[in-house]
Amino acid sequence: MEFGSIVVPDSTLARAAEQEARDCVTPHVLEHSYRTYFFGKALAELDGIQVDDELVYVASLLHDLQLEHPTPGRCFAVVGGERAARFVRTQGAPAERAEAVGAAIAAHITLGASDNLADPGGFVSAGAGTDVFGLRLSDLDAEWVQELLHRHPRLDFKRHMRRAWAAESAAVPNGRAAWLTRYAAFPMLVKAAPFGE
Repeated sequence: MEFGSIVVPDSTLARAAEQEARDCVTPHVLEHSYRTYFFGKALAELDGIQVDDELVYVASLLHDLQLEHPTPGRCFAVVGGERAARFVRTQGAPAERAEAVGAAIAAHITLGASDNLADPGGFVSAGAGTDVFGLRLSDLDAEWVQELLHRHPRLDFKRHMRRAWAAESAAVPNGRAAWLTRYAAFPMLVKAAPFGE
């Protein structure tokens, strides 16, 4: 697979989402968001799955809008999905489009979501799962992965993700992040991911 073969949407909404992500998240999360899209696209192409490029691009870029800003008692993915949906509406997109972006973001940390790449939430979950845990990384061409990491470096992502996840888990002790920490060893899986940082 050639890196340049992956479509990067250039619509008004896509460009606005890029700017929103740059304005609202740290470089650690911004680069993770780009990698989420590229990993998701690579897996979808590998599996022969067609996706709505603009929708999954926008959802990937905005999926962690709230990760670094926990809301006590409310899941970051749900709050982030709501925020992203409002943003998409401000760009003049139809309500259905905004709702689809919001729903994908809200769903992306649901256990098992990544099994369905055809669903936008599953796409984001699968792409993020590769970047966070290394899931299905061995299915992808090693040179392609290195090119992606060169273009969108990890910037000590493992450490940053574990800190942000711990803060979210503390803020929402009955939420999905806390559940994944308690019962799925999320921080240990992040640390063990097959990436240097």
